[in-house]
Amino acid sequence: MMNNDIKQASLPHERMMINLALFHLLLPVAAFSSGHIAWILSVALIGALVSIGWIAWKAKFAQYDTVLIQQHWQLAWRHAQWLLISYGVSALIMLVAWLLSSVQPDHNMATIMLVVFSRIAAVPILLMVLVLFMLEMTALSDARKGAE
Repeated sequence: MMNNDIKQASLPHERMMINLALFHLLLPVAAFSSGHIAWILSVALIGALVSIGWIAWKAKFAQYDTVLIQQHWQLAWRHAQWLLISYGVSALIMLVAWLLSSVQPDHNMATIMLVVFSRIAAVPILLMVLVLFMLEMTALSDARKGAE
């Protein structure tokens, strides 16, 4: 196995882990510790989606020298799809929260419901990030060993 092939097979997993660490852990912590929550979380979401889009493009349209490299890009893309599903679940929870709070006659209760549901909505993404860190570490180890 060529050393260059191993580096190229490792790249999608390294990129995915950077995505997870930067856009799903570091920036949200920075957002909640500053007064700029909406702005920073928007930047994190856009950055995460751009990163996922890049992984998807490389998995679907790029040509590679070996099957090993192609398979690792496709694996990273499958993992990214799981993250997108967790985004959808979180968005659905927030939609339910918005609908329930919109029928509340008491404005304070509606606000409390949105805050509580926003915390609950973060759980699917956080759990998926933890699972994906473990899966990506395993995939990265396999890529560095030259395993498919």
